[in-house]
Order: sequence, then structure tokens, then C-alpha cells
Amino acid sequence: MGRCFHNLAPFLTVLFIVSVGVVPMPLAAQTDFVRGDCLGDGNVEFGDLIYMLCVFCDPGPIFCFDACDANDDGIYGLLDPIYLLNYLFEGDVPPPAPFPTCGADPTGDGLACNNYQHDCQTPPLPPPLDPGFIFSIADGVGAPGETISVAVQLEIVEGGNTLAACSFGVGHDPAALTLTGVQPGVDVGEVGYSNVQTHDGGWTTAIIVSFWLDELFLPGNYQVATAQYQVLGDVGEVTSIDFIDTLGDPPIATRVVPEWGPEITPSTIAGSITISTSFRRSDVNLDGTIDVGDPIWDLICLFLCFPTCFDAHDSNDDGSWNIADPIYLLMYLFSGGAAPPPPFSECGADPTEDSLDCDSFDSCP
Repeated sequence: MGRCFHNLAPFLTVLFIVSVGVVPMPLAAQTDFVRGDCLGDGNVEFGDLIYMLCVFCDPGPIFCFDACDANDDGIYGLLDPIYLLNYLFEGDVPPPAPFPTCGADPTGDGLACNNYQHDCQTPPLPPPLDPGFIFSIADGVGAPGETISVAVQLEIVEGGNTLAACSFGVGHDPAALTLTGVQPGVDVGEVGYSNVQTHDGGWTTAIIVSFWLDELFLPGNYQVATAQYQVLGDVGEVTSIDFIDTLGDPPIATRVVPEWGPEITPSTIAGSITISTSFRRSDVNLDGTIDVGDPIWDLICLFLCFPTCFDAHDSNDDGSWNIADPIYLLMYLFSGGAAPPPPFSECGADPTEDSLDCDSFDSCP
């Protein structure tokens, strides 16, 4: 995992010049186009925004300057990708006509549309799937009323793949989970742009690694976001958290933009939350406190009882209940040993997958 950097000294030297804009004279007769579709594929998406940014530092073909003039001010400049960014991810106004369908430019200016690539008759195609980029949502476990944290990861597979930007939406079942918070992941703390928005039934995010496109994500694994959910469902239920492309206005799709674009569709792996019984580890006598009575009762119970919550008796959380558990708890209470793993200081679900069960635990709500 890492980032790469481009030398943009020549670009920064002429930044003032290009920020004024590009005002070419018409090269041929005007043709129909969709404003904002700088890539000419019929879609106005994240890839167009990135292409508008990178065209100044690594010029590629521009087939229709009018399409790249997102704000219709008669100048193709740095204000155009900013305008498109505000529309796509900040809820601002859409580009002026012709948008969202093809049409002629109603504004007289010096820009040309020499060779718009989309034929305006065929419905635009979705971006192709690329298995070199994989979004995944971590599985989790939680008890009713408990708040849990779920991470979203992006894997960039080895093989020359790099990332300039990405976006995605994550949905859940409101009957089983309530979204209580979302934050950028630990690996996107210093990116050029990160936007997180909550919606009914989910949340969305958009990330640009660098506005100047001098920095890219290299192959590796990146935690791109973390969300918190309060568990509402019943014990035994399993509820999914998945990537969806219907949240926001306009809807924010799950996409990645490699270096210079255009954007592509990544592979996705959904996550799930298993709803389990809430308990407190090591409170084996169910009195709500952890004291010497618990290891004593645990020793007795090893031979004389059948607990309703085996997980509570697994003080060292090794997935089994045996003599090592009361010894572990005695070491914690009297010899400065490590505290039992969560849930210990408060009630919660067992975050560890093992063969032990917890059918009921009366001292937790």
C-alpha cells in the first residue's frame, strides 16, 4: 500500500495562465452534446471531473470544448471541474442546457464542439467492470441496542492499477440498523477531497486523492470509511450492508477513476451483521459486578452447572471454557493480569467467532 507522486513543477509554473481558461476558436460546425460530458461517452460522471482536472497537467484529446464547459461561462478552465464537483457531490445546481440529454449549445461563445464522441442516439453504457479494484464491507456482530463500527475497504490489485478518485454508496435495512455516524477511513485523512453524506437508508462518500493529480493510490489495501450503527433487530437475525447506487441527488454510484480516467465499475463484496445476545464477559454469577465471587462460581460451575451463556464464562476469550478461565480472571483481579477481552467493561455481543453460545444473560438488557 502506498502513494505515488508526479512532478508537476512545469504545471504549477503555468497554473496562473491555464486557470484563466482555454478559449479556442471554433474549428468546425457545432454538434449536439451533453454539457459536463468531457469524455464524450454520454454520461456525466466522476471520470469527467477528473479528466477536466488532469487535462491541464497531462493533456489528452478534447473532442468537445463545449461539453467540458460545465458552467457554460464560455471558458474551459479550472472552474468547470469545481462546478461539476459541487453538482455531483455537494447538492448544487446541475450544468446548464444541454443537460442531461444531447442538444445544441444555446450560448454563443468562442468554444467549439468539433467531434463529440457519443452519437446522442444510443443510450450511454455503464462503465465497464474491472476486477482490479475491490470494495468490501467488513462483517460484524452486535447485540440489540449496541453500537458497532463497520469498516469499508478498497483493495487495489497488483498489475499497474492506480487510483485518482472513487465514490460509493452503502445501504442498510433501517428496521435492523440505525446509522449513527460516518467518518473517512484512516487511509484517506490527507487526501485532496473527501465528502461523506448521510441519507435515508444509507450513506455516500466521494474521494479525490489529489486535486492536482500529483498523487495516486498504488496497489494495496485502504480503509476508506468507517460507519457506526445501532443494532435494532432481534437476536438470531443476520442483516446485510451492501453497496448501492441509488443514494443522493444525483445518485452517487460505486465507481473508481484510475489515473486520468475514464471511470470504471469496481468489484464489490457486501458485509453482514449478526445480531446476538448481549452479555458481560466474566460476570458468571450474573450479579452485575466482576469480583472474587465470579472465579469461585466459575470453578464450581465447571463441574456442577450448565450455563445459559457460555461466552460469559470464557474469560480469556480463547473459544473454550475450562480451568484456564477462572485462573485468568483471578490473575486479573489480584495479580495485575490483563483484563478480559470485550465485552467486559459493558454489555455487548461477542466479537469473536467460536463454538460457544450465549442463549440468555439476565444481567444485561
